[in-house]
Amino acid sequence: MCIEEPFSGQFSSIKALLPMLGAAVLACELAGLPWSAIHLARLKIHATGKGNAKKPDMQAAAKARWGVELKEDEADAAWAGAFALDNSLFV
Repeated sequence: MCIEEPFSGQFSSIKALLPMLGAAVLACELAGLPWSAIHLARLKIHATGKGNAKKPDMQAAAKARWGVELKEDEADAAWAGAFALDNSLFV
């Protein structure tokens, strides 16, 4: 599993996202699954070629790659998985 690191631009969001990251990591550990965290800017560069891509950019890149319309968070999750596969993180 490739997990997007929490965005730390605003302290209030980091307080909510860190527990979610911890829950995802714990679930992987308990299931014996490998996991990796990826910085958001790196994920955006992988998907669109630019580190400051917005949600619609990520969706457009997903549409171009897979030919399907994805919601904002679905596109981010799909790109996290694609990053792991494209970089052979778990081989």
